[in-house]
Amino acid sequence: MRADVARFLVRLCIVSAMALLAIECPCLAHDDPNAPVPSLKALKMDAPIVVDGVLDEPFWQDAEVGTDFIDTHSSRPATQQTLVRVAYSRTHLYIAVECLDDRIDQLHASERREDRQFQGDDWVEVHLDPLHSHNAKYAFFSNPLGVRVDAAEGPSGAFNTSWTAEWNLAAKVYEDRWTFEMSIPLRVLNHRRADGQTWGLNFTRYLVHSDTTSFWSFSETDFYKPRHFGHLRGLDLADSEFNPNLEVTPYVSSRTDFNGHRETELQTGGDVSFRLTPSVVTSWTINPDFAQVEADADTIELRDTERFLPEKRLFFREGEDLFASGDNLLYYSRRLTDIDAGARVSGEMNDYRFAMIDVYGDTVHGDPYYGNSSVFRLVRNVGEKSNVGLHASSSDLKQGHSRVLGSDGELFLNDDWSVNYQVAGADDRLDEGDEQSAKDRGDYLGYGGLVYEKYPWEVGVNYRGISEGFDPVLGFIPRRDVYGPAFFSMYDLRASDRWYKGVFAYFGIEYYEDGDGQTSLRDYSADAAVTLANDVALGVEYDADYHRPYHNERTELGVTFDESDFWRSTDLEWAFGVFEETEYNELSLGKHFKPIERWPVRYDYVIRFEDPPDGDDETIWLNRVVFDYFFSDVMWLKSAIQHRSTDVHNLSVIYGWEFVKDANLYLVYNGIRDEDDPETIHSLFAKLAYTFR
Repeated sequence: MRADVARFLVRLCIVSAMALLAIECPCLAHDDPNAPVPSLKALKMDAPIVVDGVLDEPFWQDAEVGTDFIDTHSSRPATQQTLVRVAYSRTHLYIAVECLDDRIDQLHASERREDRQFQGDDWVEVHLDPLHSHNAKYAFFSNPLGVRVDAAEGPSGAFNTSWTAEWNLAAKVYEDRWTFEMSIPLRVLNHRRADGQTWGLNFTRYLVHSDTTSFWSFSETDFYKPRHFGHLRGLDLADSEFNPNLEVTPYVSSRTDFNGHRETELQTGGDVSFRLTPSVVTSWTINPDFAQVEADADTIELRDTERFLPEKRLFFREGEDLFASGDNLLYYSRRLTDIDAGARVSGEMNDYRFAMIDVYGDTVHGDPYYGNSSVFRLVRNVGEKSNVGLHASSSDLKQGHSRVLGSDGELFLNDDWSVNYQVAGADDRLDEGDEQSAKDRGDYLGYGGLVYEKYPWEVGVNYRGISEGFDPVLGFIPRRDVYGPAFFSMYDLRASDRWYKGVFAYFGIEYYEDGDGQTSLRDYSADAAVTLANDVALGVEYDADYHRPYHNERTELGVTFDESDFWRSTDLEWAFGVFEETEYNELSLGKHFKPIERWPVRYDYVIRFEDPPDGDDETIWLNRVVFDYFFSDVMWLKSAIQHRSTDVHNLSVIYGWEFVKDANLYLVYNGIRDEDDPETIHSLFAKLAYTFR
């Protein structure tokens, strides 16, 4: 009966969502000039600009200035204010920022590698929502060294750091401030060619020495989200120049393995991307190679589910933020491994955002598969803040097929209350190599939740049902055959003039039964933390979990010194408990430091003492050092040295050099030594790529 009802609800919700997607639902106040948010008028200009961080162009003196940034700790104007200006031409958007600072001698700036999070640096983030959808944005960052970082975010709120674009940035440090100029080509942004536009706009600034975050358009609740942005007015772009932004990147690479004998493999391939319209972009790839991508960090974890890893490959960058839908991942791009060829298209039209990807090659989900996989995602804006989405995927493989159809949405009842849902059905027909049926059934997923969010509280309750076999080839579904409710409450209070900087508390419950009505999972979690005024953070967490047939328990105590200063901070943690009948004690140390400015180092050490029920005690440890060295702004070296108690040791080195503009050389060495195998595995990889623009 439960399965029949759930399948009916899935069909009903999918049909309802598809009908809702077709409804004409205009944006209510996206362009309302009287909306209670900060507003800034963009200055149209034709004068030349030299992007050097020096605001000496005459038009900057004519541009409207935005300021009055709000400190998130006090909800009052920030002590160190920021001045922002925006101008534009037929081809570019120009942004100038002045960060006033009467303690400039304490400025923090060390990160020199692009597209990596600014850990321990002062920084400014520019948020842009060109289509003013209130649920998607581009993010452009600068630190005082003028290092570029960019990202994108979709309706799910997932921050897509793999998205990247070509734009220009320069910064300058003075006695009482630091400044920067951004020149962002319109061709890298999904936008409309029309006059009288209003874009969503916000700025965030972080100061290390005072541990202060401030916003131009401030909301106490969820202040990073596009629905709380201010307005960038007066954009007349009907005569803007449409540039298809054609990029062609061929490459040639060589890989040599030394495993007692030498094997060399040569490869070539390439990528092409261009815009079909100002708001629709497509990319194509043949035999892509991702060997220059950084390796995933090794970990020691107590888990009874698969580990999720973020996407780092550039082919998946455009539109990737759309695929993180609902409460579960129906599409996990890292299932797609060795790709022969692929194509994708994504963009925005009116109140719709869409993305589609088609890949031919290997898919790994437990067993390896080979064939063609296609994924389509559509999201429709509903009113001022809400959205509904449609997901469809199909994998036609040598071993059979896997298909998924689903819908999800986030519907705001008012500023504080929202309803979330997700439903999906899957049809899998997959065979094993011996022609035995591995899976031949249809399955479903259903989720619904109610969330209240108003600073400093966030409270939610939800119910989910996932059938036993709902595990699509392209999906990431950690648990299946679960039916039941969950509840959580979170309290996160910030302060600037008290004995603490922040107080955090969390409590959550999950209770699931299987299809036969038997308890399969029952979790209780409590977490509390406080950051003191002296920058010491203390935390405690307790988890009591029943994951049939095991009763697991974990208590964790932690302290962080110099919590707000990343490159001085030290993390110490002690945890103890039982996992699947094995008692354990675990100690971990994390330390970040810089012997010199161009040499940032991160050190981690984890050791766990296990006492399994068979009496065979075991000690497991991981010792890891990861560092970068910057020879210059266009030449860098990254190395990771990892030793494990399993007697498997790894050394990896990545060398990158942009020897001329848009031409890159990568050299990668990887060595693995296993004490149980007398032969050390060495691999050397070289790649040369050039991007024609």
